[in-house]
Parts: sequence; structure tokens; C-alpha cells
Amino acid sequence: MSVRRRLEALEAHTPPAPRSSDACRRMTEHLDRLAALRRGELGPEEAAEVRATNAALQERLASRRGEGVR
Repeated sequence: MSVRRRLEALEAHTPPAPRSSDACRRMTEHLDRLAALRRGELGPEEAAEVRATNAALQERLASRRGEGVR
């Protein structure tokens, strides 16, 4: 499933009840900004910041799964 289809599916669903977790809030904000980036709604500086944050998150997830360690 493409990222675009995933984002559309997420946007189509009613958001879950608010969570008090700071990590959940930050991740939701990041995903919102990532969606805006993919829709072309961000300026160059903010786009670069979102790309860098996303790359760091992807790297961290990969290391937790044991990928990328050789």
C-alpha cells in the first residue's frame, strides 16, 4: 500500500479519543507535518526539518528492528 493511500485511509477515519501521552501528541504532530510535506504544503525550511526528523525516526525504528547493523 502506498504512503498516499495510507494517509488517505488515516484521514478518512475518525480520530481516536485524545491521549495524554506527550509521545503520542508529538508523533501525531509529526505525522501531520509529514502529510503536509507530501501534499507540498510546506516551505523549504520546514520541509527540510520534517525530512530530517523523519529520517531520524526511520533510522531509530530500523535499529530497533535490528536492521542496518552490519
